[in-house]
Order: sequence, then C-alpha cells, then structure tokens
Amino acid sequence: MLTSMILVCFATSYACAESSCQSKDGRYDVTVNVRGEPSKESSQVIAFHAFISKDVYPRAGDTLVFDTTKTNGGNGYNSNTGVFTCPKTGMYVFVWVIRMYQAEHSTELMIKNSVYGSTFLRAKKGDDGSVSGTVIAHVSKGDTVYVRNHSKYAGDGRIHSNVHGKPTFSGWLLQ
Repeated sequence: MLTSMILVCFATSYACAESSCQSKDGRYDVTVNVRGEPSKESSQVIAFHAFISKDVYPRAGDTLVFDTTKTNGGNGYNSNTGVFTCPKTGMYVFVWVIRMYQAEHSTELMIKNSVYGSTFLRAKKGDDGSVSGTVIAHVSKGDTVYVRNHSKYAGDGRIHSNVHGKPTFSGWLLQ
C-alpha cells in the first residue's frame, strides 16, 4: 500500500509540483515530478552477514574479523577489518554468534568504540558450544560497529569454525 503526499512549491515566476510515495514497509521511496517522470528513487537495502572461515585464537581486545561476506547491501561491512561503517543513520539490529571448542571467551559488540553488548561462554572438557548476542541501537552515518574479544580478559582456546558451525556477524537497518 502506498501513501502519497503532494508538495507544491511557488517561486517568483514558476510553479512546480512533486508527489512523493513510500511503500508501507519503507523500502521504496519514489518522487515523481509534475510530468510523471521519476526524479528521485531510493530503494537501498542496508544489511550484511559475514562469518569467520577458520579457527582464531584472539588476544584481549582483538577485533574479530568475520572474513567471508555473504551479504553486504549498502557496502558498509569490511571483511578485511571486521568493521561495519554505517552508511545511513537509523535504527539497526546487530547479531553475533561465537562458536568455540575447549575454550572460554567473552566478546563485546562495539559501537563508536563503546560497549553495547557482551557475551560469555565456557566450553571446557571437550565441550563445543555457541553463544549469541543481539543489540538494537540507533546508529549514525559514519559510526563504526564491530565485535571484539573482551578488552581485559583474553579467555583461552580457539574460536572455532568448520562445516558444522561458524561464528557469524550480521546487521540490518530497521528504519
């Protein structure tokens, strides 16, 4: 369902009219001039999903680099650094999953170098396990978001990735 708004602008010697329509789900925004020609269209989906492809042994404060990108709408995620740079201001959802084997680690979701969420898992004595975290936050254009190993507690053992499960980092714009 589309809603419509008519904008009329008067200048000294001419008048122009535009109609702006946005879909109910907010994904499409189209502005049409008085002749019915599209003058602006914005339908960019901002979402990313990446995973760690091989075992890592992080130190305290290390940024976790989710090196394999499966989705990167808006091109905000950098698989070389593990950092998402927000391309548009809005409300975002971020989810990260950490898998480990015979290890214990605490991880933190960082937004503008501040902790917004954290997880901890102890998988010892031959155990294998996963832990996930979810954060919903207002993020401004240009802000950075990443997952790091705890700043003071390195934990021990490996963050594990294989065909049976992979650590992941995902995010998407709600509005």
